Amino acid sequence: MRNTRRRFLQTSTVATTGYFVAPALGQETPTWPPVLRGAKNGTVTLRSDRFLDVPDTVAKSRQVAGAAEFTVARTAPTVDLAFHNNLGPNAIGRRLWSSWGDIGLASDGKVYSGIGDHADDAGGDARCFLYVWNPATKTLEQIVDMNRVIPPQAGQPAWSKVHAKIDEAADGKIIFSCTLNDGNRAANANFRWTKQLPGGQIHQYDPQKRQTTVLATLPNAPRCTATSLFDRQRNTWWANLEVGPNAIYGLDLQTRKPVFQSENGAVVFNRAIALARNGDIFFNGAMGSLWRYDRTANRVGQTKSNFGKSPGMRSSTRESRDGHLFGTAHQVGNLWRYHVARDTMTTLGPAWLTGDYITVTELSPDERFLYYLPGAHGQASRSGTPVIQYDIAKGQRKVIAFLARAFEQAHDYVPGGTYGVKISADGSTLYVNFNGHPAKNLPKHLRANGFGLCAFAAIQIPRAERQ
Repeated sequence: MRNTRRRFLQTSTVATTGYFVAPALGQETPTWPPVLRGAKNGTVTLRSDRFLDVPDTVAKSRQVAGAAEFTVARTAPTVDLAFHNNLGPNAIGRRLWSSWGDIGLASDGKVYSGIGDHADDAGGDARCFLYVWNPATKTLEQIVDMNRVIPPQAGQPAWSKVHAKIDEAADGKIIFSCTLNDGNRAANANFRWTKQLPGGQIHQYDPQKRQTTVLATLPNAPRCTATSLFDRQRNTWWANLEVGPNAIYGLDLQTRKPVFQSENGAVVFNRAIALARNGDIFFNGAMGSLWRYDRTANRVGQTKSNFGKSPGMRSSTRESRDGHLFGTAHQVGNLWRYHVARDTMTTLGPAWLTGDYITVTELSPDERFLYYLPGAHGQASRSGTPVIQYDIAKGQRKVIAFLARAFEQAHDYVPGGTYGVKISADGSTLYVNFNGHPAKNLPKHLRANGFGLCAFAAIQIPRAERQ
């Protein structure tokens, strides 16, 4: 009992958030997240040949007609993993700890990620946090508690997740926007917005001052966003405005004035935006087509390209030096390549096996590879949580690691999928923000469905697998 209580005090007393609730006398309170065995400063490091074992489910699925071929790396990566901690009182009893948005890589090499509890957003009882991974110290630190940025008030809603991207602005500040369990419900009568919190907002975190402030409120409040993109060259933040028919919106962060706002209904499928080097924006518009915001003409229009049977792109990379965007198509799970200047779309086949749900695609700094993880919505472990490297020139898929089995056996953790992936500036480390669950010791209200326990991973890709 004494050791259990000491562990609770060590992991639940939180200076950065002010949360602390002591357990009742004689009563054990389980810590959440659970303690990672062998962790140093909250992080474990694992290198295992089990990363290279093909799961039986994958061996069977690769025999299906039309399944994409793949190889497996010869050298296993080294993976650092840490749980998102400092979750507040009774963290184990919160509704559903989860991560829904893309992570951000800053110019100093640090990586920013967000999680929330998917709890009672309308009633004001929800939690949402931002973290920073320091690759030099291999530590994951909570830096923003949104209930401190927007202090709770009676009847006021509370943010429950970060679904839009996290980015570094031109001035080095970290830009993000929080949302509800479902941002499209923001106008419902049970959400009683206040002067302090009139709706969706853009926040900025200053890493030097360690302070978070409100940069702007989204127009036509109380609109929220689950989809954003940052044009760092032009210091412009782009987003899809939810609530009612969706619209594309751009804000100049220096002047804090809108650059453009489309008519409502311009966006049909609202889960991805792409950016061309010239500042043009691509989005999923009417008739299943790819639409374009022409920055020079300051208007939107339909391109000649579409995604076939898919409602549109679900992920996109930056534009490559040879003028291509890459990404994945929603539902069908295909990889695609789009030439910006020629307005031509090419399907590259299933991203994984016969197709899977992939929400983030990363282009390596040398532009030789695409990196992605299939099974974003909690389903990754069914395929062993594979990490895929796609060789663009050769059109070949290689599994860098199957993460699930090794982490389940070593640390009782099953990484279940991701919405956030970034590659380091030198191309050697893939950063992933995971949803997941314990393999054995699940709280009563959780299921083994890939959610409830969030983790951050730094996957060090062996040099031999990048040559």
